[in-house]
Amino acid sequence: MAEKKDHHQRLNQLNGSRRELEAEEEEFQILSPKAITRGRRRLKYCGIAIAVVLLQVVVLGVLCLTLFRFKDPNIKLDSATVENLSVGLTSTPSTINMTVNQVILVKNQNWGGLKYDESAVVFSYGDVTVGQGTISKGSIKMRKSKKVTVVAEVKIEGIGSEINSVLGLKSYTKISGKVNMVGVVKKRRSGEMDCSLSISLATQRIEDFNCH
Repeated sequence: MAEKKDHHQRLNQLNGSRRELEAEEEEFQILSPKAITRGRRRLKYCGIAIAVVLLQVVVLGVLCLTLFRFKDPNIKLDSATVENLSVGLTSTPSTINMTVNQVILVKNQNWGGLKYDESAVVFSYGDVTVGQGTISKGSIKMRKSKKVTVVAEVKIEGIGSEINSVLGLKSYTKISGKVNMVGVVKKRRSGEMDCSLSISLATQRIEDFNCH
């Protein structure tokens, strides 16, 4: 019995020594140069990944403050003409009738498409509205321009003797729409334009126009 007990004790001691050796080998492997190199590589890759993410955040922030900043459409009067101008100063009340044609250049300054609503061009003489034209709704691609044509029937009544050879007419245009940036962010923007038209009654032509 004593011999069996001693035999079991020796086996337990051998197993314990074997486990200690295996633990030491594992610890050695963990602290070996190859393991240290692998750990450094992992840290390096993690650092690169974090740097790439931070760079993307910075770039996106810069784009939002510059390229992706929402801007109003730029509106300019490209040309203006009159047709069918008739002057009836002897009638009661005295009237002037004409058809005004305008070609308006609309520039989308955004890095995203612009969808604009139906708009109106209002003509006035003094403080009185004397005519109105319509701009149909449409769209303009990013960083592109589009010409729209407006036709308005203008009728001025009760002018009297203060009229001279040049008629001063004003027009006001406002175009509003929604800018779609990168298919995700949408925001409304609008552009306005005031114009003064100098119309010669003798030649029945627009001699000059000034817009801002």
